[in-house]
Amino acid sequence: MAALLMAALANAQDVAPDSEGMTQTAQEWTRDVVMGWNLGNSFECPTNETEWGNPKTTQAMIKAVHEAGFNAIRIPVRWINHVNNTTEMAVDDEWLARVKEVVDWALAEDMYVMINTHHEEWLDRNPYYSKQEENNRKLRALWTHIATYFRDYGERLVFAGTNETTVDWSAPNTEQQAVQNSYNQTFVDAVRATGGKNYYRNLVVQTFACSPYHGLNGFTVPDDPVEERLSVEFHYYDPYEYCGNCTYYYWGDAYKDKGRTPSSNEQTMANLFDRIANTWTTKGLGVVIGEYGVANHYTEDDKQTQMENMQYYLKCLVSEAREHGFAAFAWDNNAFNNGPENFGIFKRWQNMAVGNEYFLRGITEGSGSEYIEPQPHEDDPSGGVTFWEGDAVLDWGNGLQLNVPASLFEGKSNDVQLVLTYTQDYTDYDDLQLFYGDWSSLLPFTVGGNSFTGDFSPSAVYSTGSGTTHTTAFSFSEATLSSILQKGIVIQGHGIRLNKVAVSDPAGIALPAMSGTQHTRYTLDGRQLAQPRRGQIYIENGRKRIAE
Repeated sequence: MAALLMAALANAQDVAPDSEGMTQTAQEWTRDVVMGWNLGNSFECPTNETEWGNPKTTQAMIKAVHEAGFNAIRIPVRWINHVNNTTEMAVDDEWLARVKEVVDWALAEDMYVMINTHHEEWLDRNPYYSKQEENNRKLRALWTHIATYFRDYGERLVFAGTNETTVDWSAPNTEQQAVQNSYNQTFVDAVRATGGKNYYRNLVVQTFACSPYHGLNGFTVPDDPVEERLSVEFHYYDPYEYCGNCTYYYWGDAYKDKGRTPSSNEQTMANLFDRIANTWTTKGLGVVIGEYGVANHYTEDDKQTQMENMQYYLKCLVSEAREHGFAAFAWDNNAFNNGPENFGIFKRWQNMAVGNEYFLRGITEGSGSEYIEPQPHEDDPSGGVTFWEGDAVLDWGNGLQLNVPASLFEGKSNDVQLVLTYTQDYTDYDDLQLFYGDWSSLLPFTVGGNSFTGDFSPSAVYSTGSGTTHTTAFSFSEATLSSILQKGIVIQGHGIRLNKVAVSDPAGIALPAMSGTQHTRYTLDGRQLAQPRRGQIYIENGRKRIAE
């Protein structure tokens, strides 16, 4: 059997690379996706596309999606149940032909198309070294067959290697990250080896659990013989307490006066997308939001406002994606009840009638945004980099637990500082806690010449109460910094509302080590500046500005 597999792989490699019509880079592909749509809960069902209650996909359905404004489609596909032999991993002809039929319908509408491996539990639920060799062998064989079948298709069709590799949705350890990174490399190698147009085809690789945060802290870009033909995929249902489990009915600062909103807001979203662009777009990678959405949920006493709020959330998300050049695909599972998992847009049982006009309107409004060429990032003279900005409550496991990656400390001197701006917000006690990024132990630090291990209570140090804002610089010994460079830092706590996290090397402008107020303006020689005069150049929040 192994000999048959090797023969099949060898035959796949006999086709020479074919660049004709394959000129589009990954970033050009993602920017051309104006509105993306997921054919959810169909081809990723365990045995057939109707198993989870959706009707068989028709050409009329795809046409209706296109006519509604979507110019791209993601088709999640489960392959393993259509594989007769797990050594060869050859997919049966009937299933391949059915997937091809839907791909062809979308291409006939001049749409962009992405197919993947989805719910392959043998693969994405086993990110362990003990399974790594066997899973990579199977993944290579599977993608060799799929890619060979679609080898002659043009550049509008892209392949995505995996989906949401995870164990229990918690942060991955080093082993789990490494195995997912190996899956990505195996996928790229397998597709490129089939030759033809696949050698130049745009490919999409995934972060662990398709989480942007795990990606920023552990994703490795695969080696690829072709330049600028890779995109990174993550999924976005943030904040989950609004989009997923529906414990909040309002989101965003624009709706704070309507009711209780989560700490994650418009600025949080913009900051994350900026970080992603600075991390991956600047390396020539495309970015794909393979799934996004907000579950339909409302209360009868304010349903209209809450539906409009969901529309606003989707508008903000798609607008940010478009402005950053990300390809975003809305998750649509044809579910329209009130509560979690109801992401339906089109009613597939009713000739694709629009089942949620607020969702469609928000996506359409956001899609009108244009790509904005990023401006060169200008760090402040101290070498400081703003890592995170927002308004998030620290409340141990119920609040924000922020991972600061080790990479932010690379190239800095031993005087590097972690600078936090925050507000005391408590009725019982306040505590800022710093762990090593692998949660192995609390890390030691100094503030204003005083030593601490892990825990820092602003009220005890500053003798101030709830409602006071501080900027605090945390310094580290050489030994601690060495460990940080390997592990990064986790920030958590209680009774604290975090506003900004920066990493700064005080060789230039020194941020105050202890402060009862937030100072953000400095002259070029490092002096605090209350009000700049007209025409004066100054530093504000790490950027040069000219006063008007």
